[in-house]
Amino acid sequence: MTHQRPAALTALAVGVALLVGACSPGGSTGAPAAEPTSQASPAPAATLPGAAGAGGAGTATPSTPEPPTVPVRPARDQPPPAPPAPVQVTLPALDLDLPVTADGVDDQGRMALPPSARVAAWYKFGSAPASVAGTTVISAHVDDPDGVGPFARLRDAEVGQQVGVVDAAGTTYNYTVTEVRSIPKADLPTRDLFERTGDPRLVLVTCGGTWDREQRSYTDNVLVTAVPST
Repeated sequence: MTHQRPAALTALAVGVALLVGACSPGGSTGAPAAEPTSQASPAPAATLPGAAGAGGAGTATPSTPEPPTVPVRPARDQPPPAPPAPVQVTLPALDLDLPVTADGVDDQGRMALPPSARVAAWYKFGSAPASVAGTTVISAHVDDPDGVGPFARLRDAEVGQQVGVVDAAGTTYNYTVTEVRSIPKADLPTRDLFERTGDPRLVLVTCGGTWDREQRSYTDNVLVTAVPST
């Protein structure tokens, strides 16, 4: 992901390098395998005694019975509806409050983000807060041409702080921060980050480290991991 260089900042900017093959971005749910459709074959026409070719002198018109009525079900079950998308994320201890949009993958195979650092993105091919399993990933640029964005404060997050996510249905999901870490982008555990199985969790992502002039990107990612509050 290419970032605008901040005016005077050695802080963070987001760059989640998403390998398309690594997380299989298909949908969050898949339909079951197709079941064969049961159809009854009509009974063959009977040859009656006395019919031509049966050694009799006369002919009789065979009668064809009506095939039985068999209930037919669709060959493929309908998948369950997709969970509501997140629309807002808050971390009150850091005075962080951002709208969230649903985004997928950009033309370079990376997680797509809004251009503004004041709007976060939810990875729409992964889990959502209402999902029964997997990681909900919400990410944002740390800065943009207008300056530093709210996700720059993620580096100051602490274990035990509360995170709230509101979805499109109006439901608020509360999480407790369990881990804050900065990882070199080359070492980012992409497969684990975009996991769609396992216990539900939330991961907030932005960039950290130092600005690399040649790569026009930051060297690290800041990850804040949180689990549903009990």
